[in-house]
Amino acid sequence: MSTLSRSLTVAAVALATVMAGAPAATAAEDTSQARAWPGPQILDEPEAKAPQLENTGIWKADPTRVCMSSAYREGEFLYQGCLWDDHGAGPDYEWPVNTLLRTYTYPTDPAYRSNAADLVELRAKSLQDATAFRITYNTMTDPGLVATTIALGDSDQPLPAPHGANTVMPAQVFVTVHGTTADVVGAADGRELGSAPVTVDKERRQVEVRVPHSAYDPTGHRDVRIAAATGLWDKENGKYLVPQATADGDRPGGAPSGLTNPSAFFDVAFRYDEPMDSAWRDRQQKAALLQKDISRFHADIDFTKLAAGTDDDMTDQRGGVPTHGYIQRIFPSHFELAQSRRQPGDPGAPPAGTFTQQGGLNLTDDSELSGQFGWACREDCVPDLAGRLQRYLIYVPDIAAPARGYASLTWTPGYALTPNDQVNGEKDLFHMVGDRPDAPTAVIAVDGRGNDNWFYGQSGASVFEAIADAGRHYKLDPTRRVMSGFSSGGYGANKLALQFPEVFSKAFVCDGLDRAPSFPGLNGVGDTLPVDTITQHEPGSKLTPLLPSRRNQPVMEWAGANDDFIPYLITRERADAYARSDFYDYEFISWAGVAGEHMEMCNSGLWDVLTDWLGDGSGVSAPAHVTYVRNPLMDDARFGLVGDRAYWLSGIATRGTDGSLGTIDVLSKGFGVSDTTAQAKQTTVGATEGTTSPVNPYLREYRHLPTPPAASKANELVIDARNIGAVTIDPQRAEVDCGAKLRVVSDGPVKVTLAGCGSRTFGGGTTAVGSLLGSLIP
Repeated sequence: MSTLSRSLTVAAVALATVMAGAPAATAAEDTSQARAWPGPQILDEPEAKAPQLENTGIWKADPTRVCMSSAYREGEFLYQGCLWDDHGAGPDYEWPVNTLLRTYTYPTDPAYRSNAADLVELRAKSLQDATAFRITYNTMTDPGLVATTIALGDSDQPLPAPHGANTVMPAQVFVTVHGTTADVVGAADGRELGSAPVTVDKERRQVEVRVPHSAYDPTGHRDVRIAAATGLWDKENGKYLVPQATADGDRPGGAPSGLTNPSAFFDVAFRYDEPMDSAWRDRQQKAALLQKDISRFHADIDFTKLAAGTDDDMTDQRGGVPTHGYIQRIFPSHFELAQSRRQPGDPGAPPAGTFTQQGGLNLTDDSELSGQFGWACREDCVPDLAGRLQRYLIYVPDIAAPARGYASLTWTPGYALTPNDQVNGEKDLFHMVGDRPDAPTAVIAVDGRGNDNWFYGQSGASVFEAIADAGRHYKLDPTRRVMSGFSSGGYGANKLALQFPEVFSKAFVCDGLDRAPSFPGLNGVGDTLPVDTITQHEPGSKLTPLLPSRRNQPVMEWAGANDDFIPYLITRERADAYARSDFYDYEFISWAGVAGEHMEMCNSGLWDVLTDWLGDGSGVSAPAHVTYVRNPLMDDARFGLVGDRAYWLSGIATRGTDGSLGTIDVLSKGFGVSDTTAQAKQTTVGATEGTTSPVNPYLREYRHLPTPPAASKANELVIDARNIGAVTIDPQRAEVDCGAKLRVVSDGPVKVTLAGCGSRTFGGGTTAVGSLLGSLIP
């Protein structure tokens, strides 16, 4: 039993013993059952709907929602593009260069939303007298701003696409859809071949065009070549807009230096072989458009399958829908405050001096100045990746799922990194964690709407939306969810795991910061001062005071003794907090040498140190003792993120209204166990092989808690509350009933509710509470 529990048991001051269901007046209050599912509300919301994924008219097939995949479904051939891969031609910049340098850039007119030519889906359907095509865009404010050219059939040589696209591809016929019209021409001679009616559904951001068989008839053919590419349309001159050196209000920018007449296309379809280690899955596209030849990107459609209505996901074929390995999925978010990418005039701008993934360095004349990576984007704020559709990367092992499902590990990347930046060969995080025969694990890596918002607001909500989407499509065990992340994503992993501890069985934090936002180097002083200096921190963002919420959540943290980005004193503070208290099950790894450098630590194949600790991902499923630190300043109620529950406690509310922390500690004697005896911290020295350095030394500090010892069962709850005004307890999950004896110590009035039983308010004001809880607060 912990010091706190022993003190509570013997305390004579402010000890209230009641039968919770006794007084009729109180039993009538709050009799509803506590919410049964764990975690934030957003995790359990029904799947959101996105207009781009909806069908109307002749279209019936469900989209694949897997990037760069195709399928035959319900008489339709579908190609699923990806998101945010509309960068046109140029080099494939890697992090961190890609946060400052761009290939193609959109006109500055906000109508383009820096995304108008993002091709999300293209599908084909055979009709009696025509072939119908449907094009879906990620963004559509004005259908006249964008055009797509579809190449039908083959030719001996690649031919120039029409309307000044400055790009070649094989074709017999070119169909160019722009606005509400389309033209159909012979690819070799440009001869008009007839009209093709167009229907625009602006709400769903879809354009349908029907190409008459009189112009091109693929009926009965098994191998019909099709290609397509999208660019911006010059409505005034009836041709494609070609990038110039620098974008202005009407023209795109980013024309490659020294290239005459660059390609006008921003996004190309049927890119089945784009590598996974490309941040936005567009490395091959950039190279091909730079050469102005996209012949390599095409599909071969079997129109006999379409006529027969054959369903075929082509799972084991090139371009089919994968079931294992790396899978980049698209999911509909519940939130879209604006289409596509954030624009300079959108609400909630980052302070001047802020670096962001999509916008680079913000040099606006904002009245607030703050040197930082990203910003906490909340309430009405529009994040970098604002649209309804979002994406994540999941690695599904080739090993069959166990009967209860795969364990899962969710990864939040660091500043401006994407899920794909973690793809690194056979010794990367995905393979080393996922492919263990004794513990196959699905690894989920998220975009976090740009990974700039420190996992507040829509950024934090998107993590749970991705977890929920993965659970709908793959067999995952909800009791074995591990939360993990790196750098600012390490902050996010820690934040979400502490806000919602019952969701995650374990937590792994790689070189995580302790306050948000932060900036490398500056954080060595700025993050440790009691007042903000050059970096403006989000109020209530400090994590160390929240660690008691981790009583039942084993954790591993990595830090660099010689860290070049995050000074060791920041991560060391949490290590010392774990060591001081007796109830943390933890490992703290201090790396030295090459592995101690920030960008090497979680990119150098050191994962055996993680997997040795991780096991099968199991944690504490039914704790007898729950501690939770309520932090109202982290709540984002608009986006379904309110941290007010832990295991069998819910409705945890602080008494004050100033945002101060509150701590609730409840021991249930109904489990028939007591707290484990405190163990001293253990320390060992080790070394492991890596992909960057052959030898990587580390210091391992740890404490592993044994199984709680048996004790006499009792229908009793021992409650200690500090700045807590209300709490609801689920008696069934707490192994007690409505007649449970309540022993309450509080520093003020606290309303205790047993769900389905009743509630009672206990007075407080004892002077002993602060010192009793003091041992819990690092």
